[in-house]
Amino acid sequence: MSHIQGDTVRIHRMTGWLQARDVLVVIWKLRQLPGGWWLGLMMIVTSALSLTADLAVARLVQPWDAPDVCLFDQGLVMDWDGSEAFSSPPQNSWVATIASNVQYFSENNGCEVGIYRKVPSSGTLLWSFCGTDIDVLGGWLCTDVGNDRYFSASANPQDIVNSLYDLNLQYYADENRTAWTEYKTTDNQVTHLAIWSSSALEDNANKTFDVLVSVDLNADVTDEKAMKTFKCIVDPQSVYPTEINKILAQMQSISALSDWAPGLEGVLYSGDGTPLDLEFAKPGLQKYLNGMAMVQGGSNNIISERLSTDNEPFYGCVSLMAKINPAIVAMVIFAGAILIITILYWLYLLAVLGKEALFKKMKGTAGRKNIKPVPDSTLSWILQAARENAMSTQTAYGQEDGTLVGVPRKERDLRDWSFSITDSVAGVARVVRQRGGMPSPIMREPVHQENYYHAGK
Repeated sequence: MSHIQGDTVRIHRMTGWLQARDVLVVIWKLRQLPGGWWLGLMMIVTSALSLTADLAVARLVQPWDAPDVCLFDQGLVMDWDGSEAFSSPPQNSWVATIASNVQYFSENNGCEVGIYRKVPSSGTLLWSFCGTDIDVLGGWLCTDVGNDRYFSASANPQDIVNSLYDLNLQYYADENRTAWTEYKTTDNQVTHLAIWSSSALEDNANKTFDVLVSVDLNADVTDEKAMKTFKCIVDPQSVYPTEINKILAQMQSISALSDWAPGLEGVLYSGDGTPLDLEFAKPGLQKYLNGMAMVQGGSNNIISERLSTDNEPFYGCVSLMAKINPAIVAMVIFAGAILIITILYWLYLLAVLGKEALFKKMKGTAGRKNIKPVPDSTLSWILQAARENAMSTQTAYGQEDGTLVGVPRKERDLRDWSFSITDSVAGVARVVRQRGGMPSPIMREPVHQENYYHAGK
């Protein structure tokens, strides 16, 4: 407010807004905060925020796959009220691959595994699938029956099946109703033996079924065959067990298990020479049975549209979002508080200016002119230097009304002025009028030389 009152102003308060480097330069050279304590403090704080904000965002704002819902277009759709023409769901179809992979994608995304109501067919949508309550009908559950049986390394698979049947560890001994797969060497030695059978009496039983699965725990053909048996049923905790059972009742389970038996080794073992890993085998077996049910319920078709009875147009998915650290939120709140305080301070200054214009009779144009000579930009400081040069070198002359001629009035009057180094040894320069330049227009404001110099100190 000292500008309005006619007092002098310390030069460090005239810097205006500076960038971080210039703030440090002013503090170092003048040993004072540029712009005064408030503006100087704000320059330091905002400069620090500008630097730390870039580093903080790069380090603390991380992309992540967040649970979301996506609109379903077409894909694999479960229809438990339909009927199929095939004898068993095809194991080697593209639909079977999708039904298997989508469960692994969902698991990798931290979501649920099971038999899904509908699955998108597009590869880009498939990997982002996230099974949730709106998607999962239920699934298969396999439990260890706790009756491991041991056989010699040279035991014949059919002999093992007969023995397991006698122990109620397989539903049938008949090779036409019990299927198995194994890894056989060139000399007919067997390992990775996996046997399973359905509880259904026949293919056309038209009822749901359970599965008994017996698997070899050991890896090498010379190892004894330690057969662990799982009983697989529809999970009692399934949300929609009735719908799943309707799908299974449509399936010719004896033929289906025979067709899908060759894939058992891949879902139970990690590769050649590996023993059975229960943490890998049990979930893999459940996913395999879930996939078989989805191929059946989806009619081996991946271009189906949502059922008219399905009132849920969305499916669970993950979308790429930004994970924001609480420190970023704190920085935003802090910056917002500074902005609000600065705006309030600016409004306060405007109110003070209005008060000065009202109560000191500086109304209208006169009130505005009072602070007009105050430089507030690089160009206005050049104008200030040109004015002082014109007055100090006596190139300006006065009029009776107190006005000066030859003193540049506005920035556009600087077109006939130049920056000149007057002493290259001492490093002295000044702003000078070009030779032959036309006199500047009259500076209309009454500015007396002695007062002008006093205000510029």
